Amino acid sequence: MDVHAGDQFADDICWAKSQGITTGWPDGTYRPVTPINRDALIAYIYRLAGSPAFTPSGQTFSDVAPSNQFYKEIEWAASTGITTGWPDGTFRPTTPVARDAMAAFLYRRAGSPAFVAPGVPSFTDVGAGNMFYQQIEWMKSTGVSTGWVDGTYRPLDATNRDAMAAFLHRYSNIGK
Repeated sequence: MDVHAGDQFADDICWAKSQGITTGWPDGTYRPVTPINRDALIAYIYRLAGSPAFTPSGQTFSDVAPSNQFYKEIEWAASTGITTGWPDGTFRPTTPVARDAMAAFLYRRAGSPAFVAPGVPSFTDVGAGNMFYQQIEWMKSTGVSTGWVDGTYRPLDATNRDAMAAFLHRYSNIGK
């Protein structure tokens, strides 16, 4: 309904829908330029992993109760090391996921592969001292992310839903 042929990431969004990674919103929209929240991103990653059988054994994060819509998916991500949450014991499920954290989630989902980040940064706004430098550079090296045309990555910007579909589509093709 709100994704049209010719939109920048239309093919990626259609792929994500066809793979069951996203279901969109109940009103039939996808809301492509809306930031994706941390809980929904984890649900996408869980579905991309094939929705593995998993039974949570407790509550890892103080702000993700068993009644949370994505409790199972978030607990799965915690159990696999994809997410560690915040130092205060929260996950902050309804907070938009920043692009740097998204890179960390995908890198960990890939098994934290051995990767030596380049000495010279690929992006003008992500220096070697950045907390997620290695993960962002890994995304660049695999083609999962190309950054922006101005040479930036914009690590603290929220990840929009359309870009997330593109990242996951590219991620699914690593090694193919």
